Amino acid sequence: MKKIKSIVFISILALLSACNSNVFEEHEIGGNLIDQSTNVFMIDTFTVESSTVKLDSVRTSGFKNFLLGKYKDPYFGNVKSYFYGVVEFNKFELKLVKGEKVFVEFDSLIFIMYHEPNKLRFIGDTLAEQKISIHRITEEFKDKKNKSPYKAHDKLTYKAEELGSKTFIPRLTLNSVIDDIKDKDPESKRGGIRIKLDNALGIDIIDKVNSLDIKINDILKDRTKWLDYFRGIVLKADDNNSAIFSFQTGVGMKMRLYYHDRNSNESGVLRFHDFPVAANILNFTNHSADFMPDNTEYGFIQEINKIEDIEDDLSSEKTDNLSFVQGGTGLMTKVRIPHVELLNRMGLTGGILKAELVFSPEKDSYDKDLYPLPSSNFELYSTNKKNLVDIKRAVINPSTKRPLLSKYIYNPIYIDESYYSFDITNYVNSILLNGQEYDNALLITLPFQTLGNSVERLIIDNDRHSNTRMKLKVTYVVQN
Repeated sequence: MKKIKSIVFISILALLSACNSNVFEEHEIGGNLIDQSTNVFMIDTFTVESSTVKLDSVRTSGFKNFLLGKYKDPYFGNVKSYFYGVVEFNKFELKLVKGEKVFVEFDSLIFIMYHEPNKLRFIGDTLAEQKISIHRITEEFKDKKNKSPYKAHDKLTYKAEELGSKTFIPRLTLNSVIDDIKDKDPESKRGGIRIKLDNALGIDIIDKVNSLDIKINDILKDRTKWLDYFRGIVLKADDNNSAIFSFQTGVGMKMRLYYHDRNSNESGVLRFHDFPVAANILNFTNHSADFMPDNTEYGFIQEINKIEDIEDDLSSEKTDNLSFVQGGTGLMTKVRIPHVELLNRMGLTGGILKAELVFSPEKDSYDKDLYPLPSSNFELYSTNKKNLVDIKRAVINPSTKRPLLSKYIYNPIYIDESYYSFDITNYVNSILLNGQEYDNALLITLPFQTLGNSVERLIIDNDRHSNTRMKLKVTYVVQN
């Protein structure tokens, strides 16, 4: 290790000597900072090691909007998102006319769902047909007192037979806006994606409403009894689907029972009763990827399946000098910069003006229509050999006092030269002041608080022979 450090140290000194030539410009710093002429150097030859780690518990429960679908990713293989939701209780009892109960008769049972409003999130081919099926959950949801009851790998048992299904071509804008008038009009057949459900379930609910047996009738009057009778639904994407979309809960998702009076003056009037899938801490999404790409050139991706524990590091050397970030599945890129403190050994008077961690997407790993680059900024977390990560470990932006966010530097002329950057000046200065342990590292991730409600992904290039490899760029000022 000492030999390696010496080589790196000599390389830095050689670079500084080279920088003092015409390659770099000499700058005059104002008297309020340094009262004499200085040289400014940029060093970007630090060793930057990268690897991929995988969180074993990505929270996916409690989001108001959720992801649903399946697509084939050229790198990650089959990526799926299934939604598990509670169909909430909504008291339903017969009305009285002149002291007599007005019994009701079943017409149809429909499941209505709308895409996420204002912010349409998707990945994959949105122009092809998609199929969604609905199944009845047979397993009880966990206790609501648990603040984060479900993670990305969780599942609940459900009946194999479908309650209903629908094949459709997504109309993202049209099916994200709720028209209250049309929605509340029983005769309207439009609004959102409407899936006809099994008549047997609707008839059974109506039978319970009409029942004179108090124990049976109470199922539609008591929430606990309702949830014991109907525990919820799972929305599944067909294996031939080609996209994942975002949907909303609350007013944008419900099971609607259509009926009419049997013995009244308004017996021909169509009515409905809604059972909403409300925004609920228990609703969750199961995210999965098989990491089995069709392209044999990407066979190294299967190495991700060997990550069994949060402490496992998959070196980029085993994955064609690439590392990965993906929401839902919890993939993060781990970065080690082992020789930063060598700046203290240069024996020069000066200091760091700026330190940037720069990284770039692998060429041809993204497509603006099918597999766009993440719309979210990345966050940075300090970690160790155990790959611990939580909000308390976030690298903080000193100006905002909030987690540090990346910037995307877009080059409209040479798009492949676009890159992401973190300003880690404070982080590097802290190392120079306090040193660092061998296992100290950084984790690049999508926003941690919403990691479980995203399948955005990034493939990062770290081939040391590539111009777009990961770099630590340090701008250093030295007094003459």
